[in-house]
Amino acid sequence: MKAIIISDLDAKVLLDKLELVNLRGAGHILRDDPDKPPTMGDIHRVFHYVVCKWLQDQGADVVGR
Repeated sequence: MKAIIISDLDAKVLLDKLELVNLRGAGHILRDDPDKPPTMGDIHRVFHYVVCKWLQDQGADVVGR
């Protein structure tokens, strides 16, 4: 087990990345029909990806074994 200490700034960066408008701007939420809103499944998938990527950047091992 290891502890990962994050700063307030790092936490703010994660929260900023998770704002829906930023997820769209980063191209994470793509739809065949741009007029259709994303589904909860779409949003959950992207949140999971962004959080896992961020945790890996912080040094966490989040890859399933």
